[in-house]
Amino acid sequence: MKNFYETGDNLQFVASQIVCPQHASGDTYTNLVGPAEGATTPINLVQSGDPCLIGRIVAVSNMDAVFSTDLITVSTRGVYSFSVTSAFPRGIHVGETIYIDALLATLSDNQNSTNGGIPFGVALQSVAAGATSTILVKLFSQTPDSNGLQGGIGS
Repeated sequence: MKNFYETGDNLQFVASQIVCPQHASGDTYTNLVGPAEGATTPINLVQSGDPCLIGRIVAVSNMDAVFSTDLITVSTRGVYSFSVTSAFPRGIHVGETIYIDALLATLSDNQNSTNGGIPFGVALQSVAAGATSTILVKLFSQTPDSNGLQGGIGS
């Protein structure tokens, strides 16, 4: 096919475009600036393994950002281990939708979170009612917007 570009399993975005969890501290890298000189990643930038949101694209970061201008590769397919919170008395069961908070990038079964819950993936393990557990989640990749359109804003 003449217009095929790529499979889209791994995409690149500028770090400042990625919604990711907040971290208590950044990772420290040495010898980035010069011998024995280090740089610490800012706490508000994406780190490897973070659940990510870019518009309606849900993904997992494959690398840490040191600067907000870094080009970050994210994976949009696969099964990953994440901390997920059950917000309801029924708990989370295998096959239920996991949502990512549109501002905090936390994962739960709450589609009506304060910041808006975007479908992130499917639970492959259970979480007890009101608990937070690390479970396997299969990513959705790109999710439809409120009008059912795949492109999100402007589609």
